[in-house]
Amino acid sequence: MSMRAILSLVVLVLLIGSHESTPISDALKKLEDLFAKILGQSDDVLSFARFTQKYGKKYQNKEEIKHRFSVFQENLDLIGSTNKKGLPFKLGVNKFADLTNQEFLRNKFDCSRFGIFKGRHNVTDTTTIPSKDWTKAGIVSPVRDQGQCEAGWAISSVGAVEAAYRKKYPLGRISLSEQQLLDCSTTNTGCDGGAAANAFQYNGKCRYEPLLVGKLIKSYGVGVGVSFDENKLKQWVASIGPVTVGFHVTNSFAFYEEGVYTSDECGDTTEDLNHFMLVVGYGVEDGVPYWLIQNSWGADWGEKGYIKVEMGKNMCGVAAYAAYPILW
Repeated sequence: MSMRAILSLVVLVLLIGSHESTPISDALKKLEDLFAKILGQSDDVLSFARFTQKYGKKYQNKEEIKHRFSVFQENLDLIGSTNKKGLPFKLGVNKFADLTNQEFLRNKFDCSRFGIFKGRHNVTDTTTIPSKDWTKAGIVSPVRDQGQCEAGWAISSVGAVEAAYRKKYPLGRISLSEQQLLDCSTTNTGCDGGAAANAFQYNGKCRYEPLLVGKLIKSYGVGVGVSFDENKLKQWVASIGPVTVGFHVTNSFAFYEEGVYTSDECGDTTEDLNHFMLVVGYGVEDGVPYWLIQNSWGADWGEKGYIKVEMGKNMCGVAAYAAYPILW
């Protein structure tokens, strides 16, 4: 058989294989046709149809389809224009691409309204190493997805306690409930926001009483504002383990895909913070130092649920508010 015949056969097999999932292909074709009738023919319309199918989006009527497509186009423009700037990171289309900036951004909350706690523990080991990645030590929990709830404070706090437990008790296995913190930590405000220090203090009873976050914690450390900086955060991460931090999320952050994230749009004070995440390490990529941070938006966001954030500039307030637990 000639090489041309072999290549033709391979192409034929690929084409046949691509049609094995005909229900999905038919559904997408119907969606593309529907959107073309409503929005017209364009590459953006086809991209919007594929986005809608991939993420299972449901729209109520033609008006909402038109509105969401308009938002989708604006976000495509943001992604495209940002990626053309030659920055050390890339943005990409993800499940947030049909949300407006106002819909996506959580209400900013000033950590001071949750109390500025000094904590009851001081780090004595001030040595650091060039890089650290606690995910490789097997103590970091899988990425969670907070959905529509502003549960970053609870998820990152639980993640810090679970990591501390596995670090202290290597043979131990533990899975704590962020839902209990959301329901029962009265010094926080559930899906409307909260702070790690309050979560670390929680040890009360509620509707049920599984293994409580607070009952495992002997003390905790908190770094806030001008008395804290990235050098201290680096010491904490190197010697203690994963640390929960506040962060100022802006719309470009929503579409992070890979690389070392940096922004000139975000703030860096406690008043700017609107999200909490878990710092699990640090390193250098292509000459740019970064924090390795676990987010709580699912493993389909960013780099399998993680983001690298530029180190050395208190980027988006990464060192404006930080806390870690010390276990019994």
